[in-house]
Amino acid sequence: MRVFLTNLGCKLNQAEVETLARQFHAAGHRVVGSVEDADLHVINSCTVTHMAARGSRKVARRGARHNPHLKTVVTGCYASEDPKKVATVVGVDLVVPNDRKERLVEEVHAAFPETRPRSRSEDRDSSAEGPPKGALAIPYVPLDFGHTRALVKVEDGCNMRCSFCIIPFTRGRQTSRPVAECVAEVDSMVRAGVQEVVVTGVQISSYRSRDPESGGEQRLYDLVAALLQQTSVPRLRLTSIAPWQFDRRLLELWRDPRLCRHIHLSLQSGSSATLQRMRRPYTADRYATLVEAIREAMPGAAITTDIIVGFPGETEEEFAASLAFAEAMEFAKIHAFPYSTRQGTMAAEMPHPVAPAVKRERMARMLAVADASERQFWQDQLGRTETVLWERRRGDLWHGLTDNYVRVLGHADEDLHNRLTPARLIGLGPGGVVGLPLVA
Repeated sequence: MRVFLTNLGCKLNQAEVETLARQFHAAGHRVVGSVEDADLHVINSCTVTHMAARGSRKVARRGARHNPHLKTVVTGCYASEDPKKVATVVGVDLVVPNDRKERLVEEVHAAFPETRPRSRSEDRDSSAEGPPKGALAIPYVPLDFGHTRALVKVEDGCNMRCSFCIIPFTRGRQTSRPVAECVAEVDSMVRAGVQEVVVTGVQISSYRSRDPESGGEQRLYDLVAALLQQTSVPRLRLTSIAPWQFDRRLLELWRDPRLCRHIHLSLQSGSSATLQRMRRPYTADRYATLVEAIREAMPGAAITTDIIVGFPGETEEEFAASLAFAEAMEFAKIHAFPYSTRQGTMAAEMPHPVAPAVKRERMARMLAVADASERQFWQDQLGRTETVLWERRRGDLWHGLTDNYVRVLGHADEDLHNRLTPARLIGLGPGGVVGLPLVA
């Protein structure tokens, strides 16, 4: 069976799609690059905003229009929010909520028996029972799919109840994978040639696991230390860390140059009054103090963030405070979003919603600050020589990332794909910094 996978949403969804691809591959199926060539379309959906939920529905309907013989499976957060409603979407043949996602290949075989492999493929035995069981039963195999960087999912779920967020309801309570299992997966990725591994989850700073020998609790610090000590990963990058859960011991680990100088600290608002309504357990001042400590310990670090504009009750004074705070923090990148009502959350019932026109005007102002802040961070890099992981070639230019999250555009005649090379950063370009690759 030919399988096409669509990822919508966060890096955690992307990590899960990569795992699903390898599970289908191990079961004897073939992952293809377009929905037109597929027999089965798996959509790992998102519902973090109402626009994300709408996008999930559109992708399902679009696939059916492009390929009338296609079978469509919807999984992920949108599928978990209201499975019965998702099942009524035109083009959807099967819904697999998040709590059954790990068994998705088996559910596909059960729902569509004709898709179950019955014979030996050209290069492996097909299994009538689906892929091997267990996270470590399938070795990491690079596929013609996804990004140069590989992602390892170390935890899922969230125990927080931020007033605007639907994720705890669609992902459930927080759970973590054992350290040894994560180490083994990263080691498998490295042996397959991966140059950068991204540690991801819903809330990786909530990581909790039991040490099988001592019985003690292992935290994110212990996990990252083990990945650095027990694997030869060339680069390790962490995804979003909650400001109130930042373990200062992590700063010690950044002495290892393999740990990327990039910390994503989700802010959501620079107004402490707004943060209180959001049920975020910190103030703007506490956040600023943490940023100062990180920058003192890690010169040149990229600190990126998320900011919501137009949260219910956000006054002009509160927005002005948030805007001024964002500007003062000099973030390397700001992901700004207009507030989106999600039924079932506390914020959906809050009074004083911000008018759409006001929200649009505030978004424009926040995006202007975001753009200026990012370009200033790029400007500060000029004249430096940084190591770049080159990802892909577009036209005459190779595109890659420094460890501190700067997009670099460079010209080279040779193949730089998935290579780490130094590059001299010499100017600003469209969407990034122009670099001169220093290739031996």
